[in-house]
Formats: sequence, structure tokens, C-alpha cells
Amino acid sequence: MKRVFAVIFAAILLTSLVGPNFGLAGDTAPVVYKQDFTFKIIVLPNGSANITMTSVWLGPKEEIEKQIEKILNETQNGNMTMEEAIEKFEQEQLARYIQGLAQAGVKLVNESMKSYGMEEGNNITLVFNAIALDYARYYSYDHYWELWIDPTRGYGSMMVPDTGFPFGIEANNTFIVVLPPNATLLSYPKPFVKQYNQSRFAVESSAEGDTVIVRSRIYLEPWLTPDGFKSLFGDYGDYYIRYKTPYEGVEHYEKSVTNEYVTIDVYSNGTVRLHMKDEYVEPLRDVIARKVEIVSYGVQNVTEYILRTYSLALGYQGAIVDGGKVTILGLNETTAPLVIDAEYMLRNFTKYENGSYVYTFDPTMGMAQSLQDRSEYEVNNTLHLTLNLTGGGEFIEVPDNISTEVKGNRFTMTVVRRGNTLEIVSNVYIRYGAQPEDVKTLLANRTSATVRYTLPAEGTNGGMSDTQKMAAVIVAVLTVALAVAFWKKR
Repeated sequence: MKRVFAVIFAAILLTSLVGPNFGLAGDTAPVVYKQDFTFKIIVLPNGSANITMTSVWLGPKEEIEKQIEKILNETQNGNMTMEEAIEKFEQEQLARYIQGLAQAGVKLVNESMKSYGMEEGNNITLVFNAIALDYARYYSYDHYWELWIDPTRGYGSMMVPDTGFPFGIEANNTFIVVLPPNATLLSYPKPFVKQYNQSRFAVESSAEGDTVIVRSRIYLEPWLTPDGFKSLFGDYGDYYIRYKTPYEGVEHYEKSVTNEYVTIDVYSNGTVRLHMKDEYVEPLRDVIARKVEIVSYGVQNVTEYILRTYSLALGYQGAIVDGGKVTILGLNETTAPLVIDAEYMLRNFTKYENGSYVYTFDPTMGMAQSLQDRSEYEVNNTLHLTLNLTGGGEFIEVPDNISTEVKGNRFTMTVVRRGNTLEIVSNVYIRYGAQPEDVKTLLANRTSATVRYTLPAEGTNGGMSDTQKMAAVIVAVLTVALAVAFWKKR
């Protein structure tokens, strides 16, 4: 949610900064829009907060005058009084703030918007106030609260045209965070300075008593390229204010549940039937959203995309694809999992070396490196792998059973051998709030497992050559990544 919040935050404030018609600024010589922004957050004991955003548009003066003229235009033909025109503008801005913050997952009550400065004509000031529910999050994982602010004002996350924006921005930002009673401050953003050509981003901060003040100064020159934005904001990652309280909070989070089923039928000539079925179970809200997107894209279009993407990936890894099909299930059932079912007939899927075939897979499902920040979900992902030597043969090496735990995060792998069938179940459970370094410790040296087997007619299909060793397998993480690549936005 943090990235989404940042982007919407930038979109809301960028529009309020330069007015609804800011794109027209490119019709003339580039101008620099100036703004003072203050975000005051008074945190309540339960993690909710009284938030006030004050945005003051200071220049250029002629642009302010044009915007005020447009807002008050309806007073000229007698349709509205000045007070009514201003109130209409306030309601439009209020709706935009509410919608944007709601899309970012911020729950609001008692929202209000007030504007100032238009009658005098020297600036436009917007003051948005609301109660943001559960704004600070409690993590029992570390027994502290965490509150997120963005000194970059979202510019570090937003999409930037290749040519940059046809205007400059000068923004002075102040974040004031008042902690709840009896809170102990643990950490807050540190000073930071970065320059790129004429553009500059600087952060300074201080703490006194129960109040933390973080200030940032942003100057973005006109036509600043994406590389310029990346240079200014790409290394910045200090977004958190953390504090402890004598009492525990209530955790609010969703579960992320995925089941992956991979069945590999190996025939006597080495040909492989690969069957992959991915079940996306929770969070239900996201599953429903993905189903809606699939339907809007067109089920056939999405099916063909996945089929083509899988085929290309398999081919890239050295396999020869003789045929395949993909089916999407669960689209018409609201509470049912979303299922991506794919089946392929392959040659050269496994590697042949030293008289046996080698199959390598990632029992962690790619999660060892996927978590870049603390986990915002309780994650429970399971891989069910079945390997059948249908044409005979023998398993000569199988993985060991594994069970390990780090701070309540768990990884298990059980291996059951039944004649010519090998059944492997691996599970990764990650607690809500888990830190990425703990997950890496949990899964260290667990990202690769190997199965070796022989066939009655060894080498008749050749397997993969030594030059294709990196193409030994479609790992479980690839199954997930490709299946959702067309819709994945988080």
C-alpha cells in the first residue's frame, strides 16, 4: 500500500499545486510552481490519527489569478454568489482527496475541506482535515508502532514522462507528528541531501517531547527527466516514524494464501508432461479485483497471453514445446480461488549429466528475495510438487525433509517417495510484520533442491547440454510471476 499511497499522494498534491489545467503549462515558457505544504498528524492511542493537510499555492502569481478567475467565473453570469462558487470548489477538492486516499487504503471519517485566499487573490490555500482510522500500524512482531510519511511528496514513486514535466516545482514541506500519550520515540527520518543539475531534494528533522518535525525542500527544474527523478529520490528510503507504547495495539492485516501444484510426468523417452495449477486464495479483495481485470481484458486474450508467455519462458530455458494449453477457472464464483491451469508437452525439460537426469526447483517459491520491506500480509504459500516416472526408471537422489523457524516464520519441506512417484510439499509461512532480513535468514541456502533419476533408455532424448545448465527447470516462482505478469501492479 505504501507505494500506492505515495503515487496517489503525489497526484492529489501535484494537481492542487499547479491547478487542474497544469498540463497546459507547456504551451508557453516553462514556469515554476511554488507551494508550502504542511501535514500535521496527531496520533491517537489506538493508532488512528487526526490529520490536517494544508497546501498553500504561492506562485506564479499570474497562474493563481487565472485559476481564481476560473473558479469564480460562475459568479459573473449571476448563477452563483462568490461564497457559493468557493463552496463548490471546496466540495470538488474534498471529493478528490477522499477518493484518492480511499484508493490508497486510508479509511477516513469526519472529512472537511476549507479554502482561503481566493477573495484576496494572492494565493490559494486548501485545508483538508479528517480522522484517518488505523493510520499508525501496530506490529506485535517487533512490539512497536509504525507511522509512514513521505518527505519526497510522492515524486520518488510517480511515473514521469520521458521528457519530464513542462514546468518546475518548488515545494517546502513540513510534517508534524504528535505521538500519543506515554509513547517512546524509537526512530524517525534522518537528514538527507541530493542534488541533480539545478534540482535538489533535502530532508531535515528534529524531535522534542512527543513531537517529531520533518521538513523537506524540493526543487524540480522544468523538463527534469526520469533519470533526474531517480537520481534525486532513488536512494531515499527513510519513511518511518517508529514508537513504543506501554500498551499493545490491535493488528489490522490480511492473509496472502497461494497454492501451487506442479505435476511432472516423465515418459521413457525423456518427454515430459508439465502440469501447473496456481490457486490464488487470499486476500479475497485482491482475488476479486484480478478476476474483474481478466474479464475486462478478455478471458481469451489473457489465456493466450499466459500460454505464449509460458511457452517463451520454457523455450528460453532450453525446453522444446510440442504443445500447451491454459485454462482460467473461478472467474464466475465470487469467493472461489482464482486458478491458472497450464499444461505443456516438452522435450529437453530436464538436464542429462553423468548418466542421470537432473531436476532442480526452488521450494521457497522465490520468496527469499521477494520481500524488500516488512511484510504487510500474513503469508502462507504452499508448493505441491509431484514427479512421476511413468515410463519406469528410478530416483537416485531426492531432497531431505526440512523444518526450520526464525521468529515465528516457518519453512517446511516434506518428501515422500512411493515407488516411481515422488511427492514434495514445501510451505513458507511469513508473519505479518516480518522483517526482510529475518525472511532471508529463514530461507538462506533453501532456494534450490535437486531430484536425480534414471530412465530405462537413458539419454535417448538427450536432455539438456552442459551449456544449458542454467535452464534446468521452471521454478515455482516463475509459475507465479508469469501467471500474474499482465495484471500485477503492486
